[in-house]
Amino acid sequence: MSAIFGVFYRDGRLVEHALEAMYSGMAQLPHERHGFVKRGCCGFGHMLTFNTPEAVGESMPKYIPEAKLLFVAEGRIDNRNELFEAFGTPGGERAAMPDGDLILAAYLKWGEACVGHLEGKWSFAAFHEESQKLFVARDKWDYSCLNYYADDKVIAFSTSLKGLFSLPFVRREIDEEMIARLLVVWPGANEKTTFRGVLRLLPSWQLCATRENLVAKRYWNYHDIPVREGRTLEECSGELLECMEKAVAARLRSYRPVAATLSGGMDSSTVCVLAAEQLARVGGRLRTYTHVPRFTPSASLKERQFGDERLFVEPIARKWGNIDPTYLDSRGLSPLEGLREALRLFGEPFHAAGNAYWIADVFKTAAREGYGTVLMGEFGNATTSWTGSEDALPPLKLMRRRGMWGLVKKKIFKPLLWGDGPTARLYKRAKYGARPWAEHSFSALEFEKKLDLARRIRLSGFDPTFKRLFPGPKGQPLTILDVGPLRLCYGGAIGCETGLELRDPTGDPRVIERALSIPDELFLGPMNKWVLRTMMKGKLPDEVRLNLRKGKQSSDLSARMYDDRAEMDRVLAEMEASGFDSVADIPRIRNSWEKLKADPDHFPLEEAFHLFRPFAAYLLQKEVAAAGQGAGAKE
Repeated sequence: MSAIFGVFYRDGRLVEHALEAMYSGMAQLPHERHGFVKRGCCGFGHMLTFNTPEAVGESMPKYIPEAKLLFVAEGRIDNRNELFEAFGTPGGERAAMPDGDLILAAYLKWGEACVGHLEGKWSFAAFHEESQKLFVARDKWDYSCLNYYADDKVIAFSTSLKGLFSLPFVRREIDEEMIARLLVVWPGANEKTTFRGVLRLLPSWQLCATRENLVAKRYWNYHDIPVREGRTLEECSGELLECMEKAVAARLRSYRPVAATLSGGMDSSTVCVLAAEQLARVGGRLRTYTHVPRFTPSASLKERQFGDERLFVEPIARKWGNIDPTYLDSRGLSPLEGLREALRLFGEPFHAAGNAYWIADVFKTAAREGYGTVLMGEFGNATTSWTGSEDALPPLKLMRRRGMWGLVKKKIFKPLLWGDGPTARLYKRAKYGARPWAEHSFSALEFEKKLDLARRIRLSGFDPTFKRLFPGPKGQPLTILDVGPLRLCYGGAIGCETGLELRDPTGDPRVIERALSIPDELFLGPMNKWVLRTMMKGKLPDEVRLNLRKGKQSSDLSARMYDDRAEMDRVLAEMEASGFDSVADIPRIRNSWEKLKADPDHFPLEEAFHLFRPFAAYLLQKEVAAAGQGAGAKE
């Protein structure tokens, strides 16, 4: 994906070499060409990757003299025809017009309100010379990333963190709160990166800055989407299918070939099947990538879990003859090497550290094999394949479904024990203690006390037991979406590092709106996810469409860690000798690791995932310290 970057000196200083410095930090990223434009105290830069056929004609940044406007944009616009009609663009000019020019035309026509007219993946910045105002915005919901630093003298922004850290006034200092959030699995603060003073512009947000003020606000919110009652299951599933088909079609517009990730789950399977169906009409094929275990999956898998996705990928490939599955067991990338690679790709550690090795393997393989776009199905849990919530059913309907005892359990006992009331708080305190996260966290107690973590978690309203009741019909899918911005930003970072563009039809804002408008009880049906199961009848093989088992990613993680035990031992010894015990509970890490080595086959898989997060935090701290020493030596 393309990258944009820029600097606005609010104190009036001229932009001299800042753009060159930012580019030097990102020059190694895949791109076709780059450019800078400087206008006094503000300057923008652009690194172009050909993501669509029209991108070959892209030329950014631009200065528009008559408007005294400096402008830069990147992205993929999905509602091109709608915008062409609004602009009155002649038919002969439409086919080759780059999407960046469409974004500029939208800004010139509607100003800041243009954000409501743009569908797709995009980010842009506009600087008005006369009013000395900087406006920055990004898409409603897609794999973009836009990071920024701001103080009373300067504002700098960049698609890649590497661009910001090339500036002398942006320091790479770890924010301890974000490390604590990683260790105890405390979501939130999505706008904060792992580094002090460096923030993210989140999906559906815009930023307006002058010399005196800086204001960020949200312009679109899925929490505001109303439910449309009075429709049948057939109507809702038909409308959702049509919306998904359009979202898939928009994401097949790519300069280089399109691939996809494919698991045994409903979401990626749906995306791949709909893409294969459309590609078949023009004689096209779809390459898919599936991570598979190298070793025997863990014996700790639950009864309804499966560890090898091939079980459900193969029937899909047989039904759709133009799907070419590729199975990756990531034997060349150990879990620790995967952590290091993830730090390079994302610029910071991420929650699912135990999946880092195969995530890096999939995207690096796709890039190496010449693909430019990778389709995903990451957000289907909250949209297309939402299960429905029995807790939110009216009492009479719930009694018909579960009987009187089911009604009593869900409407009386469950709210008492798992709701937000005083009885539930007392029950959870008695059951899980004052540190409910202690079971899955390896953070040091003194580190938590230093940050006053328990009090801050309590005041935030977050329930660290993860035993939460959702009385509203859309509460849980909205909560799933609420933690999604980080996944989008990380996907954008992967795009910068690999040259790929990740695209997810299940997270298209129009699909989100369509799915959240469906009455919740329709998702329940005879089986959960009933809207999607109805929608994909005849398209997905029934062994996939009606499957109730769940795939477990990294199902052989414990065995992989054991296979790499010499390196794991070495890094753990480093951690013990480095003073990292001020952050992590090293004795507990050592104890857990020794248990894993004694019986990797039966070691709890979830504990193996939790064990990897302090390793990710340590590797980041080590990398930042090494970078600081290198910078000091140069000075």
